[in-house]
Amino acid sequence: MATELAQPLNRPRALLLDSFFKRQLLVVALLIVVSVVLRALSWDPIADGGRSRYLKSAAIAGVSAAAVWGLVWLQTGARSWLPTICAALLLVAGDAIHYVRLANPISRGAPIMTVSGNFVDETSVRQQWDIETGNGGRARFESGALILESPPGGVAHIGANLGKLPDVGSNWWLPIGLAERERVEELTWRARINRTGGYYVVAELRSILVQLVPYGIHVTYPDERNALRGHEVQHPVGSDGQMHEWRLARDARDVSLRLDGKIVWSAPQRGELNQMKLGETKTDREHGGSMRIELASYVTSLDRR
Repeated sequence: MATELAQPLNRPRALLLDSFFKRQLLVVALLIVVSVVLRALSWDPIADGGRSRYLKSAAIAGVSAAAVWGLVWLQTGARSWLPTICAALLLVAGDAIHYVRLANPISRGAPIMTVSGNFVDETSVRQQWDIETGNGGRARFESGALILESPPGGVAHIGANLGKLPDVGSNWWLPIGLAERERVEELTWRARINRTGGYYVVAELRSILVQLVPYGIHVTYPDERNALRGHEVQHPVGSDGQMHEWRLARDARDVSLRLDGKIVWSAPQRGELNQMKLGETKTDREHGGSMRIELASYVTSLDRR
């Protein structure tokens, strides 16, 4: 009777001395260390989000793998490789999520969304842009450009077909930075504008309106109280009828308008733009003119600062 009771008591000690058990314990420990260390060393702020939280999750993954190994071992015994296999599968699942996010082009600096190009091929242009006309307004393609013509009260404008932004909440393989970081938006276009009325709308977005006026540019944008406010910019573009490079950019701090590489207006940003619409949108008879667009693009990416 005493001998039978002594056997269970001596079993843990015997297992610790068992070479197979030691070998399995060494393998699973090595797997955990390698997985956690490599994850920690390959941390990326865009792919993985905040460093401290990510390192905690990597450590928890290691502890979880050890716990799984122990629980399975209790069920299968020391002579089975199943505990180590289960622990390894748990580690691989976590590693796969990390490395897939790390390999995503967005993590490497690629834009989240891009709509761009010239206006040479009408078919491809209409796939990326909506062209709208009304009240006598016209749009036509000519010599590699799109010409928008708006008589008094007529509308003629184009809008970029912006798809749905990728959602990390429903797509686990996307970088965490999509949920944690601000986006940068950059709208650029090369155009020649001939204003025939007192005003001509160059660009209209969700929160900003850029118009050409006799003295230059008039920008309407919300102030710190979120009330619309007009800003006057003296510039020859109001009447020179020349080709100019326009660039409207928004980041986490500011929104700015550049003309031929020089900032002509800026303000604290008041929210995402999420739109690109070029050309006359107003039916007021004081509005009118034409715009020849040769290039246009909308690019949004993550703020990497």
